[in-house]
Amino acid sequence: MGSNNFPTRVYENSPGLVDWLASEMLKYGVRPEIEAFDLSHIFQAASMVRDGRLKGPLHVQFVMGVKNAMPVDRDALEFMIKTTKRLMPDATWCAAGIGQYQATLNEWCAELGGHCRTGLEDNMRLDKMTLAPSNAALVRQCAGILERHGRKVATVEEARTLLKLPSPVENE
Repeated sequence: MGSNNFPTRVYENSPGLVDWLASEMLKYGVRPEIEAFDLSHIFQAASMVRDGRLKGPLHVQFVMGVKNAMPVDRDALEFMIKTTKRLMPDATWCAAGIGQYQATLNEWCAELGGHCRTGLEDNMRLDKMTLAPSNAALVRQCAGILERHGRKVATVEEARTLLKLPSPVENE
């Protein structure tokens, strides 16, 4: 939704690029996942839904733990969730914790009613000492987190319903 600082460079997403990407998503019927690296990205996403540049409901992912960007901080996450619910009450949400923070953020998301995210894209370890042998191992770990919080892993169809995605038959 916008630019932010990474450890050694600016992760640049100019307003023109964001608008072009949104127009392509509308053109091809893509349901966007909004990556929010800071609070302004939530406000920008809500504005784009209001003026029709994005079609809601959106799925918002709070990206935390990138050095020089949003830290992994429970109060900050709760504020981002509260702001998202206020501006886009029909949005779904999750959080990505880069590297060592993903399990912590999945715990918080499961506890706070959000969705969980996992995979080798963001995190390569099951714990500080153990490399994940596969995405499946990370998914099993995430499923255990959900179970501890009295929640279950969604089936493919349940996930489509939760995220308001069309079934494959509707796409043909």
